[in-house]
Amino acid sequence: MSAFTGLDVWLKDAAAAGEAARAAAETITRMSRAAAEVSRMVARGPLNPALADMRMSDIFAYFDKRAGEIFSAALEGAPVSQVAREKGGVNAVTAGAPVAMTLDCFNGSTNIDANLTTGSLFSFLPEGGDETFLQPGERQIAGGFFTYGPRTALIFSLGEGTQIATMDPDTGEFFITAENKTLPEDYAREYAVNASNYRHWDPAIRSYVDDMIDGADGPREADYSMRWAASMAAETVRVLNRGGIFLYPNDMRPGYLEGRLKHLFHANPIALVIENAGGLATNGRERILKQAPKRLDQRIPVIFGSRPEVERVRRYYELPTGGMRSPLFSRRGLFR
Repeated sequence: MSAFTGLDVWLKDAAAAGEAARAAAETITRMSRAAAEVSRMVARGPLNPALADMRMSDIFAYFDKRAGEIFSAALEGAPVSQVAREKGGVNAVTAGAPVAMTLDCFNGSTNIDANLTTGSLFSFLPEGGDETFLQPGERQIAGGFFTYGPRTALIFSLGEGTQIATMDPDTGEFFITAENKTLPEDYAREYAVNASNYRHWDPAIRSYVDDMIDGADGPREADYSMRWAASMAAETVRVLNRGGIFLYPNDMRPGYLEGRLKHLFHANPIALVIENAGGLATNGRERILKQAPKRLDQRIPVIFGSRPEVERVRRYYELPTGGMRSPLFSRRGLFR
């Protein structure tokens, strides 16, 4: 018998009041069973019979497709009106249900060959007809993600607080292992960014990262470590446990001007989880949860983590120089 509360029990207690919260909680319970099956598929890796003699690009597609099928089966008859899939458009589920759902069934499939963490991200919004998926993220009923790594876990928020449930690999059952999780106040000096895109960034982001790189010799007067797992799930879990900051800004490359992560499928659920754990999530200038996407596939810059760091990035953007080695952030004066 586990000393931890089972996810099913916790969700029933937490969503006792309110039709929308109950619908989200019941659906998350269904999804946890699907996630256990996806986790087993991921863990089997090349032992999955269907992967024999497949090219790597086909293997990526296989995991995307199978995860989609597994979650689709779990959502049949669920109390959600419609599901918008990151790959697959919008599908009706249960007429008259109080909430709609966004779902990225399998994020990070290209990490499979490197045995890195993957995930599934989801969000619940009040059903609102044609405008359902164009509501600002602050209207989310719930959101979060499953992560498939050394541990399979569910990180989620039902609107207040951020919870973590860990899957028992022997049974596939999830148990609440961290309730009302918060980012550490004494956060790690770590930043996560894909530095290979440095030359494409705008001056504010370049200056912010330059000051991190300068470490104890620069205006931050402290040494920082860079992390980059190229996995949204892994990056978010690390920030929840250690603090620090994650940056995926827009840049000047074709297709990246708006940002790269999708507002509905990635930014909204991550922002909900991070902010309900005491952190902050912005596009560099404004809170993500205050913004409403204009279309289903809209992309957005995403910067999240410990509040002081994320607010510092915003101040770089507010400088007349765009943060370019401004004396405001320099200990060596105007001429450095």
